[in-house]
This record gives sequence, C-alpha cells and structure tokens, in this order.
Amino acid sequence: MVVSLRDLERIVETSRSRRFRIVVRFRDTKYLITIDGEIKATDINGSKVPWSRAFQQPPHVVLSTYKIDRIDVMCGDNLVASYGNLNALVKSMDKHRC
Repeated sequence: MVVSLRDLERIVETSRSRRFRIVVRFRDTKYLITIDGEIKATDINGSKVPWSRAFQQPPHVVLSTYKIDRIDVMCGDNLVASYGNLNALVKSMDKHRC
C-alpha cells in the first residue's frame, strides 16, 4: 500500500487526540516507527534513535516500501489492536480510544 502524506497526517493527529501509540514493526530491520502524536524511529526496547540511523527515507516512503510485520495500537502498556497492514489501520482509526 502506498501511504499518502494525508493518511500519515491523519494517523498522527488521531493518535495525538485520542492518546494512543502506534508501533510499526518491519520484517527486515531492527528499528520500528512509533507514532504517538509525533513520528519517531525507535529500537526494539522503545528507545528513540536518530531517524537517519534507522531509515534513509522519509516516514511515508518507509511505510510504503518496507515490509510491515505488524502494527500494534497501544493504550499505555495495553495492546488495543493489531494489524498486518496500514490499510486496515487507516480504515479502523476511528474505533480506537484510550
């Protein structure tokens, strides 16, 4: 799925307003994308890492081109939902609340 900037902005804004965190795990890298009102690169332990160390492209390109393993929607430490692709996440964004 190609992720548009508009979709990404919607995901970020919804996570900010509803206070949940989205963790995108990829198959071929040890780094993750965490969205919790902002987009950041994190390692497996959840520690923030410089974007340029984790990824060479901007977020919407990474989300469109890297193979996604799993997308978790978290409220605090609780798993609210899990998806296999961004299309499913985008379609269900309005369901999630903390």
